[in-house]
Amino acid sequence: MKQNLIILFLLLTFAGYSQQLTYGSGGTVYNTDNKKLRSDEVRALLANNSEALALYNSGRNKKTWGNVLFYGGLGLVATNLVVGMTSDDTPTTTYPGNGYYPSIQSERTNMTAAIIGGALLIASIPIKIGYPKKIKSALEKYNGSLTDTYKPAPKTILLASANQIGFRVEF
Repeated sequence: MKQNLIILFLLLTFAGYSQQLTYGSGGTVYNTDNKKLRSDEVRALLANNSEALALYNSGRNKKTWGNVLFYGGLGLVATNLVVGMTSDDTPTTTYPGNGYYPSIQSERTNMTAAIIGGALLIASIPIKIGYPKKIKSALEKYNGSLTDTYKPAPKTILLASANQIGFRVEF
């Protein structure tokens, strides 16, 4: 019995070292238990692998800049359109010639901010498409380095019911 408990303890400690990381949507990273990890936790795990850490940081920077460009451009377009629709342009009335037929001219809304916002939106598309590739490659490098140093251990689960108790080992 004593040997069985020692073996169980060793199996559980080895299982704790397998930190395979997977990529979720939106730049989120999950560990083997499907627990979402914060970016600082991922950076702490990648600290030993400098190449993977550099790729991960590059991917996160691309995500940040993509979001800044996307939401900044969206804000500029929306603000310009709202201001253009709600502003009261005072028309200019002139009476050319004999003055019986007035000429009314209204100024068009300046769309410069909307054009700049549209350019920012378009510029953000390749950046937002490219950042998952960097994060995925960083996780692949990290997981690849784990397989070089660690072989997966069986997973043990304690099972209990009203009539029995036991362990289930999954390979």
